[in-house]
Amino acid sequence: MKKSIGLSVLLMVTGVLFLLDNLGHINISITHLITTYWPIILIWIGAEKLYRDLK
Repeated sequence: MKKSIGLSVLLMVTGVLFLLDNLGHINISITHLITTYWPIILIWIGAEKLYRDLK
């Protein structure tokens, strides 16, 4: 069974951003980033699924 590497990386990056924001090392609005870039996340997931299906 194949695992989704791209989705795993996306979740890890999101987790690191949340952690850094909570620790005060970065000052960004996670909510603003997600509401702004949600289409890119959908495109990434769709492209990864298409790549796995064609492989």
